[in-house]
Amino acid sequence: MILKDILLAASSGILLVLAFPKFDLEILSWVALIPWLWSIKKKSPPQAAFLGFVAGFTFFAGLLYWIYNVLTEYGHLPGWVSIFLLVVLISYLALYFSLFAFLLRWVVNKTDLPEIFFAPPLWVSLEFIRGFLLSGFPWELLGYSQFQTLPMVQIADITGVYGVSFIILLSNVALYRLALTFTDRDWKPACKEILVPGIIIALCGSYGLWKLSDLDQKAKPGSLYGVALIQGNIRQDVKWEPHFQEETLKIYSNLTLQVKLPRPDLVIWPETATPFFFQNTSPLQGRILELAHQVQAPLLFGAPAFDRRSSRIHYFNSAFLISPEKKILARYDKIHLVPFGEYAPFSGILGFTRDIIGAIGDFTSGQEIRNLSLPWGNFGVLICYEAIFPDLTRQFVDQGARFLVNITNDAWFGKTSAPYQHLSMVTLRAVENRVPIARAANTGISALIDSSGRVVRSTDLFTREVLFGRIDVSINKSSTFYTQWGDLFSYCCLGITFLLCLFAYFKRG
Repeated sequence: MILKDILLAASSGILLVLAFPKFDLEILSWVALIPWLWSIKKKSPPQAAFLGFVAGFTFFAGLLYWIYNVLTEYGHLPGWVSIFLLVVLISYLALYFSLFAFLLRWVVNKTDLPEIFFAPPLWVSLEFIRGFLLSGFPWELLGYSQFQTLPMVQIADITGVYGVSFIILLSNVALYRLALTFTDRDWKPACKEILVPGIIIALCGSYGLWKLSDLDQKAKPGSLYGVALIQGNIRQDVKWEPHFQEETLKIYSNLTLQVKLPRPDLVIWPETATPFFFQNTSPLQGRILELAHQVQAPLLFGAPAFDRRSSRIHYFNSAFLISPEKKILARYDKIHLVPFGEYAPFSGILGFTRDIIGAIGDFTSGQEIRNLSLPWGNFGVLICYEAIFPDLTRQFVDQGARFLVNITNDAWFGKTSAPYQHLSMVTLRAVENRVPIARAANTGISALIDSSGRVVRSTDLFTREVLFGRIDVSINKSSTFYTQWGDLFSYCCLGITFLLCLFAYFKRG
């Protein structure tokens, strides 16, 4: 192993970073892994694993740098502690790249199997595992890099985002094999390995173009409903101050009153828009109920909630839906909480984790997938982080949601690439389930996303504004394959990966 190999692996990490927001050089993801694949050819599995760690560490360091800002500015941790925790997270995520490289070289070296047959299912398997292991952190999987290349992501309604990752891996390995032909001068096997991936990628793109045309033809003007997204732009450092509650409510009230004409069918405020316990009878609660009556529209908003169970009080990150008749219609409690942000993992063993998040993070997970109801359709609410989990999202649609609402508070991220990354992942939830999504974010980016994953309208970061638009709830009359069957494609990839590893293990030589 030489310095050249390390630089090649690191360059793949850099190219991957450039493929994601805010750089959005999406085409790079189709070739980004070639330098890394080149660096591990003819390497032993341990050597390949090291180079995989280099590529992964470089990528995640460039992708997740903003976590340092979150830990120092809002977690109030010393700089060195924040750097340490960030390095631990990046190193953990880089292990997936390392394991990919190790297994790829081990299986190929033992079986002489071409990389094209093993690399794509192996990559998908590891991405899938990353989505649930240790609570899961499927942030910016490879397929998300194509969120603006609409024809290439439409296959997600069958495979989920993992199918998009699969064809990107297919492209990288095929082009890598093509590059090898210039050194090996063995064209015949390489042509076979390039032809089949090329056909598969072309078919996926063709399916995407057909699906986009089909969705346009299915649109029905009579099924459009008006949605008003209220972006309050409340600073995170004052958001939870008791003396700022009045000002917060005034900001949201004034913005909401701006949308009385045209009258919306639903008004949406962001996550924890009301930084107090709305369920407590109080003048603040009365003013919000009165506001829904004034605009004559249902109002959905985020607020903390609590339940008394035996001698304990459990706190929840919740969404409330109230009617123009001043009634509380429903409440949804966030199910998938953010580790270290909303709860302290392993606090029974590692007591310091509770000190990191403070009292505000001491939430209990909701236990029920619950759609909320309006006369014109049921909808599911995804609170912040929940929108990056494909299987959780599809369960709302599988239970009858005709559209989705994502409420979030991305003020933690500051003016970094994180809000743009967060939005890119939300768009794939629309494609997978063929439902529109209305997204209200405290400091942005608020957006309306149609069922093809297209961002129809959006706001800027750190602005105070109202975004009004219409969503079409007629598209998903029948569930998509992904909504019905979930991650079947990923399980197939897991099965293929396991069988090939088993074959390599028992193969002699």
